[in-house]
Amino acid sequence: MAKLRKYGTIPLYVVEDHNEVVPFIHRAIGGRYLPMSDIIFVHFDSHPDLLIPAELKADDIFNKDILYESQSIENWILPMVYAGHISNVIWFKPPWCEQIRDKTIQFDVGKCSSTGYLRTSCKESYFVSETLYRPAENLLNRKSLTLTVITVQPTNWSEKQSINTCQQNGVGNGQKERNMCHSDEKTKSEVKEDLHKNTDVLSQGESCKLDTGSKRVYDTDTLHSDVCHESICPKKKQRLSPSENSDSSPCNLSQESLSHELILKLENLFENFKDRHIVLDIDLDFFSTKNPFQELYSPRQFQLLQDLYVYSKPTDDSDEAITKCVEEREAQLSELKQILQSMGDNPGVIPKHDRSELILTLVEDLRQHFGEDGVDFGLLHDAGCTCDDTELPHHVSSQEQITLLVDSVQELLCHMHKPTIITMARSSNDDYCPPDQVDYIQDQTLEILQDLYLKLNLTASY
Repeated sequence: MAKLRKYGTIPLYVVEDHNEVVPFIHRAIGGRYLPMSDIIFVHFDSHPDLLIPAELKADDIFNKDILYESQSIENWILPMVYAGHISNVIWFKPPWCEQIRDKTIQFDVGKCSSTGYLRTSCKESYFVSETLYRPAENLLNRKSLTLTVITVQPTNWSEKQSINTCQQNGVGNGQKERNMCHSDEKTKSEVKEDLHKNTDVLSQGESCKLDTGSKRVYDTDTLHSDVCHESICPKKKQRLSPSENSDSSPCNLSQESLSHELILKLENLFENFKDRHIVLDIDLDFFSTKNPFQELYSPRQFQLLQDLYVYSKPTDDSDEAITKCVEEREAQLSELKQILQSMGDNPGVIPKHDRSELILTLVEDLRQHFGEDGVDFGLLHDAGCTCDDTELPHHVSSQEQITLLVDSVQELLCHMHKPTIITMARSSNDDYCPPDQVDYIQDQTLEILQDLYLKLNLTASY
């Protein structure tokens, strides 16, 4: 393991999409910040991001040009596991996420002996429905991963606090349609105006402001942020002095945001990692998230899509049953992808499929809505692939809920020793984090990071 130089300032990278984080991490690995292996990856997100690019050859993971081109926002972590950099992932998820239940599981990531593709031995439906499962004995060069999933639920959390009390209505096959809710909070310009009136800074020095849309590197020892006006940000925390926030002592907040049971769990968890290097990764859609496909397609179109891409679970938990399920799902998705692609290339083609009537009904509805040439068939297939029993979460948080989650994250991080680097993704261009909330959420998140770690070297690359 490479000997690391000690740095008092933590590098913090803010990007738009999560797959853009990987080059920053790769540059840090083996350099002055991170060892080559045995990294603890702490991931705050509404999505696990633990999928694998379906046609990524395991050997190509060591070719950065191919790797960066292949990966996307949902599949950028496990390639780093196969490369030997990460051995533990802790996924902290908000209360509304159900893709993987709270648990600790161990599984392998390796090279499929028959195809050469990167695959995993995990039997969770999250992986099986995406056809990523292979029995461990069929994987070469296996790398072991310990995945811990923990729901961060504030002690006084209530679904009734969500914006306009979002209603949940079933639309078939286990998928839920949630009404799109809109915030009645102040506009961004009003927020900035109120913040500008109250410009007490958290520490002395020049205030650093993020310039959205540009790339700027801040080489100051500390990141400074305006204190929120009470009418905007109702947090009332007892902020910590540097001496109160040591690496080993958890901080004392004026009001506990997490349950005693969860705090004990966190203390035990992080005690095991006290001598390890941590990458702290935060996706801002942890605090509020959308399923963008629910806005792109009408309820009728989404229902037709679900009926077409319906997923049948394995009959049991045996390798044989799961392998059969994966093979059938692979054939189903491959056939539908080819049909939709041919219909995009030849609008008059009649699909040869046992559900051709359903396909024609869906495509005709989409063409009426988007125009004859306005249907993106590749995106339509991507949306269809999400129609299984691990649905994309949709929960547009109220401002009060965002504050509760921010406070909870701050308290949670108090029980973890300082990370070696921090990465943050906005995820707003693709609408996963609501664009009208992302700047507010980012400001609050940067504030708690500054309070906790004091010295941050910020690179804003978005």
